Amino acid sequence: MTHETSRPTRTRWLVLALLVASLAACSTPPAALRADTLAYLRKMSSWAPTEAETARTLERILATEFVDEAEVLRQIADSTPRVQRQLADAERYEPRTVEVRRIHAVYIGSWRTLLDAYGSITAGFESGDQTKLSKGRDGMARWRDAIVQVARELRDLRDRTGVDPNDVTPS
Repeated sequence: MTHETSRPTRTRWLVLALLVASLAACSTPPAALRADTLAYLRKMSSWAPTEAETARTLERILATEFVDEAEVLRQIADSTPRVQRQLADAERYEPRTVEVRRIHAVYIGSWRTLLDAYGSITAGFESGDQTKLSKGRDGMARWRDAIVQVARELRDLRDRTGVDPNDVTPS
């Protein structure tokens, strides 16, 4: 083998070694993903009562069909501090893995969407602008859909990582 033919082979091996090393650096070890998933599921379990109460609030608001302005505004006024606390608590939580961070970003976004929806509804009543009421109603639906999406993705991640549902208790 001549010096000229071994150089491309060495280069290929070097490129392959760098590629393997970079892929290894980017992947999350299964144990780390499992631990992060378990920690996040435990956190979500502690947040579940707030989610449930918020969902009930939205049901009460929707039941008014936006005809009873005073009741809708009362429900929003009662719910807003709880939603703000939930958002602040969620923003303080920092998942360690890319997969859980991606799910958590959707979760945080859902609470921001809900606060925006409340603002749109309030502004719609103040101005008489039906499009703002509609935007608020759509935002409430997006919150619900995002919460369901997060639950589905976490269930899939739990199953994929082998987290035992019996190990999930609030932290």
